Amino acid sequence: MSENMLFEMKETCNFLDVFKHCSEAPDSLSSGKYPNAQIGHIRAEWDGYVWRGSYFPCRKELWTETFYRELRNIYCCLVTQFYNLEHLREVCKDHPSARVSESEYDFFMNGHIADYWIRFITRENDYNLYLKGFAKKRTDA
Repeated sequence: MSENMLFEMKETCNFLDVFKHCSEAPDSLSSGKYPNAQIGHIRAEWDGYVWRGSYFPCRKELWTETFYRELRNIYCCLVTQFYNLEHLREVCKDHPSARVSESEYDFFMNGHIADYWIRFITRENDYNLYLKGFAKKRTDA
């Protein structure tokens, strides 16, 4: 499913290796273990009129300006394409294999700078979009 997006959203993750190694993330605003490759994420909610999103760091040593620019570009494409919560629900229903619970759907995207896990939550009065960025596996090391 690519409908005018910079990158194609996929229903299958092709970067599962990033979830194998987790540890406390020193720059995260919440405690717990996160994948060592997780750079940060945007969390957004539909307030009935507009999408409201905020960036949350995870590992600042992985953060770059080019990552943040790509993350923001993908986020802008998502909230433009899914212009309200009802439309987001319709698109999710068209992709039953992305469903992980009654009201949650997972998609994945390979960016140029990072790989992304996108979770859509179709419940009202909840955070409805998570866009998590992961450092790509380096092949030059």
